[in-house]
Amino acid sequence: MPPLVEPIEGPELDRVITVLLNATGAVHQLVETEVDAGYVGVGVVDRVADRLRSILVLFEEHRSDEELAEITEFLAIATIMIAEHCGFDAVFHPDRGPGPDGGALL
Repeated sequence: MPPLVEPIEGPELDRVITVLLNATGAVHQLVETEVDAGYVGVGVVDRVADRLRSILVLFEEHRSDEELAEITEFLAIATIMIAEHCGFDAVFHPDRGPGPDGGALL
């Protein structure tokens, strides 16, 4: 049974927003834990990525590569849309500019 996401009777977009807020909050807690342990910069990113990988491997075992690709695409597009709206989307483009298809690199 999938988890219940609020608002129970609301639009699906509102549930997507709830999940994004909860997910980013959870990742933020992992980041803070590593910072508090004395890690900085790329060290924090590497440690959090390792921890997320070990947590999410169980999720991966029950999903196809196609399903994971859809989730990745959604999260990448949402990230870029939020960054563009807030004016910091340039951080997703390397110095040489956008990727060959015009898209940002995450």
